[in-house]
Amino acid sequence: MKTSSLTLVLVSVITLMTVLSIFLMYQLWMAGPEDARLTEAKIQTQIENLKWYSSAYKVAFVAVLTVLLISVLFLAYSVAQSRLKKASVHTYKIGKNNEVVVHEKDLSLAAPIAMGLMNAEQLKQMNGGVERAFELYTRMAEVQTKQMQAIIGRKGMPQILTPNDAPAQPLPASAENGAPLLQSVPTFRTLLESGEISRGKPMILGFENGQPRRGSFLDIYSAAVAGESGSGKTATLLYLIASGMVSGAVRYVGIDPHYPHPKSLGFKTKPLWENGLMKMATYKDDMLVALKEVEQTIDRRLKQIDKDDTPMVLVIDELAFLAKTSIGSAVAHTMERISTEGRKCAVYMLASSQTWLVARTGDSSAVRDTLTSAFVHRIKPKQANLLLQDKDEAEKVKRFLRQPGDVLLCPVGDDSAICKMPFTTDSDMEFVAEMLRGEAITVTPQPDALQNAQPPKPLPQWVSAPFDANLLTVDVLKEKMEASPLGAAGWQKQMCAASGVSEKLLAELLAGRKKLTIQTAKKLVPYLFDEIS
Repeated sequence: MKTSSLTLVLVSVITLMTVLSIFLMYQLWMAGPEDARLTEAKIQTQIENLKWYSSAYKVAFVAVLTVLLISVLFLAYSVAQSRLKKASVHTYKIGKNNEVVVHEKDLSLAAPIAMGLMNAEQLKQMNGGVERAFELYTRMAEVQTKQMQAIIGRKGMPQILTPNDAPAQPLPASAENGAPLLQSVPTFRTLLESGEISRGKPMILGFENGQPRRGSFLDIYSAAVAGESGSGKTATLLYLIASGMVSGAVRYVGIDPHYPHPKSLGFKTKPLWENGLMKMATYKDDMLVALKEVEQTIDRRLKQIDKDDTPMVLVIDELAFLAKTSIGSAVAHTMERISTEGRKCAVYMLASSQTWLVARTGDSSAVRDTLTSAFVHRIKPKQANLLLQDKDEAEKVKRFLRQPGDVLLCPVGDDSAICKMPFTTDSDMEFVAEMLRGEAITVTPQPDALQNAQPPKPLPQWVSAPFDANLLTVDVLKEKMEASPLGAAGWQKQMCAASGVSEKLLAELLAGRKKLTIQTAKKLVPYLFDEIS
């Protein structure tokens, strides 16, 4: 750009000088009054100087032509240099409106990052479980890595690491926006086989900049596990359950209203609770029993009747859904006790949900006041803000969490961190069940402990109150329909046959074409939760 500007200035100066010379010559030759003697003298002077002027014009013409030629050369050089510079960079499109430009000199370092952003944007649009997303991400990464290796190989530059290669050092944080560069981390099975997860070692709560961040349930004693569908929320629960069992012999009591759906937590942890390694309640009565057992454990341990300090963790899946059922108050009551008393006696909690709006989770205290820590995956900004109650933290969720397994870890009494969770699958649950088969436990108190225990306090009367028809929404109906093993058509047919509501009316309610009235809600409510009662 500098050479182009210099050329334009030079051409302008020469043009100005030429115009001035012509003007002066005109004034000398043509100005003044008409006089025969003066005219004759001018003609004589012109004849005498004709040769000199002819030579001068030729020199000026050659000079102007030379300057123009030099200017053209400078412009051509600038254009060529610009095109060469443009050819030495590579542009990666991230979504519809964003792109990342990488210089060829930095290709070996920055290309994997750019590809990761591309993959994150693609995975964001995907539907399906975390396992499917992880499989497709691996395939895309392998194909793109081969393409980049072909480009770099022609330039004699270092090869890009494949997804299976573990970098020796964590990548630095971005200087531009402070965002940590999330890289691939070992899977749960890899950590287990390498001994990083083993009995007696502190739990790994996540990987921050490629380094394990260790801790215990004291750091996350009442934790929310939040995330939308496909964000890795269930995989994080599986990891925390399995790693807690292996490293600290943690006892888990699970509540899952969507079992036996294949994507439900109860279905994925079936090898564990079938082998007695944890307890899973999937029906309403069993859930109430499980909640009472957790509260009884708190009472016995606080009174030193039971001196067992083995960590016990209540795992609540689909909290937003349970909050709208007839046992929602009982769940909130137990959550409050764990939050206020559980830490003293090693009774903790993991509460998972896709939705954290007060309108969906009932009493706001069950969302904010009883949850002291969080594993926040990709989630809508409004819900993240409600859960975290901090705009800066909610902004981190919006800006930095893209791929399945990316989390904002918010421990108790420490700063939050952007982490990556080890990928955990259903087969890992089978592996852990086989490995710990001889360590089956029972959550139910032993008879000798019950003999000395005082009768537990009954739950408040409002805990067992029936589901209020005024709280029923179309979203609750849709959730029940999606979770039903009968399928959408079978569930609608069964509900209509039991409640007396016409199939046409129910279909229009679910489609949003008609408003749910209190009369229709009262007809549906008695049968809505029959399958978990």
